[in-house]
Amino acid sequence: MRDFGSSQLWLTSAITDDDVSKALILCFSLRKTLTTRKIGVIVSKEVSPALRKILLRTSDILLHLEEEENSAGLRMDEFVKLYALTLKSYEKIVYLTPNMLVSY
Repeated sequence: MRDFGSSQLWLTSAITDDDVSKALILCFSLRKTLTTRKIGVIVSKEVSPALRKILLRTSDILLHLEEEENSAGLRMDEFVKLYALTLKSYEKIVYLTPNMLVSY
């Protein structure tokens, strides 16, 4: 049987420090489902270093948002979804907004 845990990713984002608590709750709720998929968080440069460390301990991967690539001037919550589509390291990525809660 194939191990999909390394090729598939649950992904959320934290654009500001206020978003971090929502992303943490989502990460915890995903862990409670005993998921075998990795969990990632996209963070912007607005998130403080202390909160980035907490996110890194809670998730499997922390991705830094390259805001300079937002040449179209999209809202950050829209741009982060498009940014997620550019990630080629995983076969499948499911983006969940940080205010979601997963239950089983």
